[in-house]
Amino acid sequence: MELRLELAERARALRIARNLRQADLAERSGVTLASLRRFERDGEISLKNLMLIAIALNRAQDFDAVFAQNIETDLFRPEPKQRQRARK
Repeated sequence: MELRLELAERARALRIARNLRQADLAERSGVTLASLRRFERDGEISLKNLMLIAIALNRAQDFDAVFAQNIETDLFRPEPKQRQRARK
């Protein structure tokens, strides 16, 4: 399944688990009902509206992992040399 449709399906399942109608979630989130329906049907939504829905479903903290860096420490690997700007 395409990632955006999978995301839409998970959001829909969460909405249903919380016993919310689409109209209820649209009102709580401030996203238009048409945008919410399109998201659940096609997976298409703006980032702003996706965040508003996540906040309304109390799942905004899940976005922390989107840009998290997984930095591994290797004590035996030499540190990279710092590049210096060329002088004119």
